[in-house]
Amino acid sequence: MTAASLRGRAAIVGFGDSYCRRGEVKTALRLAMEAIKAALADAGLEKDDIDGLLVGRAPMSDQRQQWNNILAAHAKITPRYASEITIHAAGMNAMLKHAGMAVTSGVARFVLCVGSDAAAAMPHVRAAIGGMDADPEFEQPYEPIIPTIYAQIARRLMHEHGMTEEDMSAVAVQCQDWAVHHPFSAKGHKGRITIEEVMASPMIASPLRLWHCAPWGPPGTGGAVIVTDIDTARRLTDRPLPILGAGECQTHEYLTDRMALRTSRLPLGDLPNITATGCRVAGDLAYAMAGLRPQDIDVVQTASQFAHVELMCLTELGFTTLPEAGAFVRSGATGPGGELPTNTNGGWLSFGQPGVSCVMDSLIEGIRQLRGEALGLQVKAPQFSLIHANGGMQACHSVTILGHDG
Repeated sequence: MTAASLRGRAAIVGFGDSYCRRGEVKTALRLAMEAIKAALADAGLEKDDIDGLLVGRAPMSDQRQQWNNILAAHAKITPRYASEITIHAAGMNAMLKHAGMAVTSGVARFVLCVGSDAAAAMPHVRAAIGGMDADPEFEQPYEPIIPTIYAQIARRLMHEHGMTEEDMSAVAVQCQDWAVHHPFSAKGHKGRITIEEVMASPMIASPLRLWHCAPWGPPGTGGAVIVTDIDTARRLTDRPLPILGAGECQTHEYLTDRMALRTSRLPLGDLPNITATGCRVAGDLAYAMAGLRPQDIDVVQTASQFAHVELMCLTELGFTTLPEAGAFVRSGATGPGGELPTNTNGGWLSFGQPGVSCVMDSLIEGIRQLRGEALGLQVKAPQFSLIHANGGMQACHSVTILGHDG
């Protein structure tokens, strides 16, 4: 069996989401339960119909081991197929591929995929993870924080490809243009911004300024998606969303690991480097499985916790090139009314990062756009939605392509 043979054979039959408003506090378990309840209602299923359960990385706000078991016990679900998909937080995106393989092979009939977190509401949790993705031997002794590690990548992009601060600032502007319309976005209440305002914001880690970095928030989010085989999905709903393409790639753990990578069978540029990622590999796999090309995609969600990461993703997913990425965004292409609506809830830069559930937020936004049920601005009649996720220091990538039945 090839990946292409899985194209469209599994589909999303129901979804649900849950949010915290500003100042509101909910636990990751409560957010997950609210999303699960909504997903079951959307699919017209009962809890006992669920025989598969997948989760991503445990919430930063509740890092108990065996999170899958904890959630199943709390929800009183007894799956015969269950696992945690943890290629960093990107596994939360890759869950759909694993769910698709399960329902098309007969391992399970209805697989529930869940992700939630509320780290943004817990200052002690946020303070503890500043250096969590730094190598304990070669990086942590210098006490880097995540923005300083990502700033190294930004500096190399500026040096090698001519990326400018204006290019990165344009990304922040267009993300905010979407976020002002979303009721749960962390930065939407700040209103629209300009490139000049972004470039005047405080420096965090040169060249990254405040508006170039994702905020903590909203306080918490949760999402749940139910996957089944396409024939069952068609019997349950007149608007299933087939899983058309999926791909993933892991290249390293810490940034120093990536610099130690000197050879690879993958197209990662001239090694060693830190300016090419596994996003291209994951995207190419997803396109090949779906039988689609970048120009077929109508709406995109990228995992861009810093502005330059969106420029990298747009390039590696085939929508532009690194030298032209800044001009592409400045043209308005990725904003409301643009040719490639990108991060339509505001993305991680403006919708925010509640914790690891930011990956599920992107997935839910991609689903809502296809269903015509966006909570913010709705893209006009999209046919194909691409959702990208990353984890670690650009270490792990997953891409999923969804579409309409037929």
